[in-house]
Amino acid sequence: MWCASISAGGTTLVEGAAGTGKTSALDEAARFWEKRGHKVIRAHGSELDRSLPFGIVAQLFEPVLDDDLEVPPEALGALRLTSTEPDFIVLQGLYRLAVRLAGDTGLLIVVDDVHWADAPSLRWLAYLALRMRRQPISLVLSIGADERCDDPSFCEVVAQPLSERIVLGEMDLGTATELAERVFGGAVDRVFVEACLEAADGNPQLTARLFRALADDQVPPEAASAWQAAEHGTFVRGQVVLGRLRRRPPRVVTAAQCAAVLGPQPHPGVLAELTGMSAIELTDALRTLNGIGALGPQVRSAVLDDMPAASRADLHARAARSLRNHGADDRAVAEQLLETPPGADAWACEVLDRAARDAVSRGDPDAAARLLWRSLREPLANPARAFRLLGVAELTGGLPGATARLREALAAAGDPVERAQTAIPLAMALHADGRPAELVSVLDSNTVTGPLTVRVREHRLMHAFGFAEAVPSDFVSEDQPVNILYQAAIGRIDAHSAAALTSRVMANRSDTLGCVAGALTLCVADHHDEAIALTDRLLQTKHTPATRGLAFVLRSNALRRRGDLTAARADADAAESFLRNETRWPLITAIYTALRVDLLMEASRVDDAHALLESACADERLRSTWSMAALYAARGRVNIVRGDPAAALEDFLAARDHEQRWPFRNPALLPWRAGAALACAALSDGQRARQFADEELANARAWGAPRLLGMTLRAGGRVYSGSAGRALLEAAVVVLRASSARLELARALTDLGVTLRRQGDTSLARTHLRDALDLAQKSGSEALSARAYAELVATGSGPRRMRQTGPTALTPTEHQVANLAARGRSNEEIATTLLVPAHTIEGLLLGACRKLGVAGRLQLPEVLDVAD
Repeated sequence: MWCASISAGGTTLVEGAAGTGKTSALDEAARFWEKRGHKVIRAHGSELDRSLPFGIVAQLFEPVLDDDLEVPPEALGALRLTSTEPDFIVLQGLYRLAVRLAGDTGLLIVVDDVHWADAPSLRWLAYLALRMRRQPISLVLSIGADERCDDPSFCEVVAQPLSERIVLGEMDLGTATELAERVFGGAVDRVFVEACLEAADGNPQLTARLFRALADDQVPPEAASAWQAAEHGTFVRGQVVLGRLRRRPPRVVTAAQCAAVLGPQPHPGVLAELTGMSAIELTDALRTLNGIGALGPQVRSAVLDDMPAASRADLHARAARSLRNHGADDRAVAEQLLETPPGADAWACEVLDRAARDAVSRGDPDAAARLLWRSLREPLANPARAFRLLGVAELTGGLPGATARLREALAAAGDPVERAQTAIPLAMALHADGRPAELVSVLDSNTVTGPLTVRVREHRLMHAFGFAEAVPSDFVSEDQPVNILYQAAIGRIDAHSAAALTSRVMANRSDTLGCVAGALTLCVADHHDEAIALTDRLLQTKHTPATRGLAFVLRSNALRRRGDLTAARADADAAESFLRNETRWPLITAIYTALRVDLLMEASRVDDAHALLESACADERLRSTWSMAALYAARGRVNIVRGDPAAALEDFLAARDHEQRWPFRNPALLPWRAGAALACAALSDGQRARQFADEELANARAWGAPRLLGMTLRAGGRVYSGSAGRALLEAAVVVLRASSARLELARALTDLGVTLRRQGDTSLARTHLRDALDLAQKSGSEALSARAYAELVATGSGPRRMRQTGPTALTPTEHQVANLAARGRSNEEIATTLLVPAHTIEGLLLGACRKLGVAGRLQLPEVLDVAD
């Protein structure tokens, strides 16, 4: 026991955070020495004693003054609190008094929380520590672990050789179990005790109080009750800290209240302004608060609840003004305004609205709703705007009532701009509800007029890809991203014109709708890198989960079409986390499903792809969208691989029939004829196969994008036999070599190699198949790699080792990081795009460079075949 180590003439210092049992340790020492016949005198420091000269000395000796003890006259002034200066005569008199009191039995002097002692008393303790070494006097002091005492006399006391320094820490499991058994009166479960220790951070005092609180509430000490420890622990911690806080001076209480209002990591300037303290005073107050545990997040609500409601609201209002004056963002200012009564500041409504829009873009509809309801209480509130933003928040979060709220906002909207701003999200809500007829009426140009009419028409055209009812009867050709996409879809312009127009228009636009439409157009026009750049622009800004998911889908599709399947899979996985539970946007779901099917096919997971399609094709909501035709065509491709050409042809014709409801005839969006041609060929219907192939080739030439043209030439090469088929395959290879679609080039090379082998040109076939295998491996297509490898072996070429380094050796995350770095993105931009911590990017990039065999990021564009 440490008490036995206290030696005569020595000083023992006990250190520990609040609640670790310093006072209990000193009680134990006092009892130990009293049982052995020693005299014990005690004092406890407090904020009051710090301003009272010789206050600690008076506490120590007051209990023994009536014991017929002769008190030196020079000590009487200090004991009566009439002396204010620690003169030598006074200090010597007090020392003589201590020696007399010690007598032959010895004396233990105990001072708890000595950091609060007054300066004259500390001076005497230092005087005593120097002279008591030959006397039967021992000194035991306690100090808080996070407390400081800058008085020179205290430094002299602890500078003396200490007989022992006791540091109190966390309660161990064994001690806590024994305590719990005493409190609950029986056996306790280990898991329950561990949960209580964790809730109390191992603090002995908090743990003991927590046990008593749980016992008072009749919570059984079982593993099944462990979850209640955290809830009770928060309450107990708050009450304990409040008790300590109430014993502190007003300035410390003020600092605690201001820190609680501002939350974790408060703005230093704002905190100083609210407290009205100097930097030194504030630092000292915060040190004290930290020492008693009053700065923890669990205590914040207890401190605020302890304030009068009016004072708390006033403090929140002052915090809002100060944060705004110090340039804090709207979100931080609005959090303070939520706790204030309306009408205090004219700018409050504007800040609340901006913060609500930010919450919507972050995908936090609950926060947006709170802010908007509070905004409506402001005298200058615009109900139409508030209801519109509230409806958008509910729509974003999938909450019920969004459509009704937006209808109400549209009815309340007065000017044309407000009506247009409301009509757009209302149409989105109606789209999610599956109400195309009402959607069309809301976006009718006769209903919505004004400067935003063009933007409303854009949204109308975008909805046309979801519902056939939204297809306009007349089309106004305008240089807007959605108009360009629509013109490309109906075949009014070719790929070159579509890409040029989109690039020019998007140079001056960065809105969500423009980026989505632009990325779609550039992707089908084979400008994959530009399409990826637009999706990057979307991912680097705040958006709702559905929009972020769509952005990852678009980028994944562009990467897939370019032949970068590893990165495409990584983006598809990222999209899945946003779209997993998203059922309100069937158009997005259909596009994402078709993408997933293609990626599964490239990974040779044909059965998984078929199962996914069977589930999607049975979804009635998806059948209303134009993209359902893409799902039918995808199922046709799967059935060809599964060896069922009859079912495949049926699927491709179903895609054709579904497509007839829309005016979209561009084969770049839906190349069903090429698939139908291959199915007919497998069914020995050569005439019909060639008819489909010729029609597709004519349409592909009209569109003019090399990837589609190469794919249709390859399909024709497989349908036609002999030299005609070989010529078409050779033309496909030539076209695709000039494109960025390296995976399609690998397919064309494989088919050409097979044709050449069958025609007896084994040497040339082997060359093409080796090139095909290399491209397939670089692209990450397991299915095509296996086919090209098998065909290469069939030519008599010896087996070759599969690639162990290069792009296929990268993990999906490494591939994403390397691709973004190759396109010139900084580490911070990459971290923002991928939603990963910034400090991990450098390590991932170094690992990718090592696997790729390059020295740094400047060589990545070449090795990854990425355009700057």
